[in-house]
Amino acid sequence: MKKTIRLLLFMLLTCAGVSAQPSQAKIDSLIRILSTQSGQERVLTLIQLSEAYREISAKKTYETADSASRYADEAGLNNMQGTILLSIGKSATILGDYPMALDYLGKAVKAFEKSENFKGLINSNISIANVYKNMAEYTEADKFYIKAIHLAQENSLVSHEAASELNRGNMFFAIGDYTRAMESYQATKKLYESLNDSGRLASSLSNIGLIYWQWNKNDLALEMLLRSKDIFEEKKNYVELGKIYNNIGRLYHQDFHDTTKALEYYQKSLKIREEIGNQLGIAVVLANIGSVYRDNQQYEKAFEYFDRSLSISRMIGYKEGILLGTFYSGMAYQKKKNYEKSNILMDSAYNMSKRYGINNYLPMINEAKLNNYAALGQYPEFLAEFKEYQARHESLKSEVDELRFSELEARNEAERTKKTLEKIESENRQYQHQMISRNSLIGFLLLIIFALTVAVVAQNKK
Repeated sequence: MKKTIRLLLFMLLTCAGVSAQPSQAKIDSLIRILSTQSGQERVLTLIQLSEAYREISAKKTYETADSASRYADEAGLNNMQGTILLSIGKSATILGDYPMALDYLGKAVKAFEKSENFKGLINSNISIANVYKNMAEYTEADKFYIKAIHLAQENSLVSHEAASELNRGNMFFAIGDYTRAMESYQATKKLYESLNDSGRLASSLSNIGLIYWQWNKNDLALEMLLRSKDIFEEKKNYVELGKIYNNIGRLYHQDFHDTTKALEYYQKSLKIREEIGNQLGIAVVLANIGSVYRDNQQYEKAFEYFDRSLSISRMIGYKEGILLGTFYSGMAYQKKKNYEKSNILMDSAYNMSKRYGINNYLPMINEAKLNNYAALGQYPEFLAEFKEYQARHESLKSEVDELRFSELEARNEAERTKKTLEKIESENRQYQHQMISRNSLIGFLLLIIFALTVAVVAQNKK
C-alpha cells in the first residue's frame, strides 16, 4: 500500500501558478503611481494592480482589469488587449472560475493572433491547457500544450518552449505517467541549461527529483529537492517555494516517517499559498496535513483538514482535489476501523475516478476495499472485489507480456540489423580491396603504355 499511496501524494505539481506575493502596501503603491502615468505604462500598472487584488477581492480584480481594457480602447492601445485578457483569464483560473477563465483566455488567443504576438499566444495556450488539466480533461489539455511547444519552436522562443514542456510534464506527473513526465522534464532541463537560467533550472531539478522518488531513489530525491529549495529561497520565488515545501513534507512523511519535519514543511507551504491566494494549492496541502494527523490517529483534526480541503476543491471545481480528499477520508475511516463508512467513500472515489479518467486511483481503491471486506468478514463482496483485482493484474500481465514481446522483436531486429551491417562492411572491404587491385593493375598498364610510347618516339627520332 505504501508504494501505491505515493501516487496520491504527488498531486501538487499541477497547482495553478501565481506571479507575485501581493500586499496592501503594494496595492497602495500602484495606486499612487497610476496618477502620474499614461499610455502603455498606465495599462501595465492597472494589470499589476488587478493581479495584486487577487488576494483581497475578486470583484476588485475584475473591475481593475476592466478599467485597463477601457483605457486601452480610449488610448488606441489595441495591441494591449491580449495582455489584459490573458491577465483576467489567469485571475479567473486562480480564483477557481474555470468557465470564465476559458472564455477570457480564448479571447486572448484571438487578440494575440491578430497582433502576431507569439509570446502572448504561447502563454495563452499554456494557460488554457492548465485550466483543462485542473478540470481533469487531460486529452484536451495536451492539445494546447503541444500547440504551445510547436509555436515556441517555430519562433525560436526557447524559454517559452521550456515553460510549455514544464507544464506538460506536470500534467503527466499528476496522472501517473512518469515516463512521459521525465521526458518533458529532461527536455526542460536542457533548455534552461542553454539559457543559464538557474531559477527555472532548479524547478526542473526539483521535478526530476520527484520522479526519482517514485523510483525509490529517496536520498537522491531529497538532495535535489533541498537544493532546489535553497535556490528558491534565495530568489524569493514564493510560488515555487509553496510547491517545494509541500513536496519535501511528503517525502519526510511517506518515506522517512518524520511527521514533525513533514508538518513543518506542510505548514510553510500552507502559509505561502494562503498569502498568495492559490486556492487549488491550499486544497492540496490541507489534504496532506490531514493525512499526517490521520497516521498519528488524531482523527478529529484529520477530518477537519480533509473537510476544509474538500470544501475548497468543490468551490473551485477542482475534480482531482475532490477525489483526493474523498480517498483520504476513506482511508482515515479504515484506519479508525469504521469499514462501512470507508467503503461508502471508496465507492464514491471509484465512481469519480472512472468519471474523470484518473485511473491511477483505481488500484488503491481496490486494495482498500479488499481490506475493508476482509475486516468485515464479507467474503462474497471480498471475492467480487478480488475478481476486479485479478482482472487488473491479468491486464497488467498482458501489457508486460506485450512489452517483453516488443523488446524481443526489437532485439531480434537489432541482431538482424547488426548482421546486415556486418555483411555490408564485409562487402565494402572486399570492394575496396578489389578497387585497390584494379587501380594497381591500371597503374601498371599505364606505366607499360608510357614506356612503350617513349620507346616508339625514340625509335622514330632515329
